[in-house]
Amino acid sequence: MARHTDAFAARLSELKDRSGRSYGALAQRLHTSTSTLHRYCNGTTVPAEFAPAERFARACNATPEEVLALHRMWLLADAERRAEATGSGITESQSGASATGVVASGTADSAAPGRRTRRRLIPALAGLAAVAVLVPIAIYATRDSNSPISKPSAPSPSPTPTLPTPVTVSVLADNWDTECGQWFYAPQSPTAVPPPPGLPDVGLWAQPLGAVPGGHLRLQLTAQGTPGRAPVVLHTLYVHVVGAKPAPASGYAYTMGSGCGGGLDPASFAIDLDASAPKIKPVSGQIANDKVGLADFPFQVSGDDSQVLDVDAHSADQEIDWTLVLVWSCGDQQGTLTVDDHGKPFRTIGLNGKPAYFYNGTKWAATTLDQ
Repeated sequence: MARHTDAFAARLSELKDRSGRSYGALAQRLHTSTSTLHRYCNGTTVPAEFAPAERFARACNATPEEVLALHRMWLLADAERRAEATGSGITESQSGASATGVVASGTADSAAPGRRTRRRLIPALAGLAAVAVLVPIAIYATRDSNSPISKPSAPSPSPTPTLPTPVTVSVLADNWDTECGQWFYAPQSPTAVPPPPGLPDVGLWAQPLGAVPGGHLRLQLTAQGTPGRAPVVLHTLYVHVVGAKPAPASGYAYTMGSGCGGGLDPASFAIDLDASAPKIKPVSGQIANDKVGLADFPFQVSGDDSQVLDVDAHSADQEIDWTLVLVWSCGDQQGTLTVDDHGKPFRTIGLNGKPAYFYNGTKWAATTLDQ
């Protein structure tokens, strides 16, 4: 019995009914078909990514807490869907897997358990299938290693089995679900660049142009523990710069938004990629229209409690290739997760000095950078 799928579908239907919006109105708002929404709400289909469900929930005025709860339900339903496809079945202990698989990489020093907290800052949605430059970026493992914290013991004739990694991280890189403040570097002049699409199709627009996130790359990380296992402590997040060089002297800056006013509110963590040793810096964030204070590592997650981290990585005049490394521990097990773009580093190109353009409805027109 597909009980997790049924529960997920029932929750979507409840949100829809509570909103008072029809399937047609929601479909128009979300740029999808009414039949797709019907399939989600009756349990015929589970979306392969959480993004469509998140967009649906927010269109139904779901609170940040309700979206997080829905995400946990989707994880269970998605795992159930995958298990049914392979005929392997599913148990509660298997349901912590994310749709974007990550595994431990290397080891970390032992650290004391941190405080427990849960936040959601700057809502982020996703669009179509992942591409190298943006939405949504699925995170896959490039290295796999985790180990118990060393303890004195008698020699063992057999090796200690490696436990499954107790934490998963899913990542969205869609500029926190807004065209405002979203810029791209592209080598083509405005006459050779097509009009910008809606947010879900930005990747399809950028890929053939070779466009790269410009100035800022904004990511949202959601860490989740494994049901039935001990809580996981997230100790810190490191920035690993893979390569750095001056940004191209030529080229242009294009923004996806127009009439957006000021810049975006800060993320929960900011990165100055131009620093000699870039570090994660906690900054204030925002829920709805309310600013929230600083919060810093360590955090704690479990199978029932997620941690959402918004990251804003910025470069003014450099071309930076970079990854993130999350350090975790769970009981006597410890390790790191490398967060990257399908085994490749993220890339951000500074836009200082580049001619800037926005689309005025008929053509690309000159503007100023709002970064």
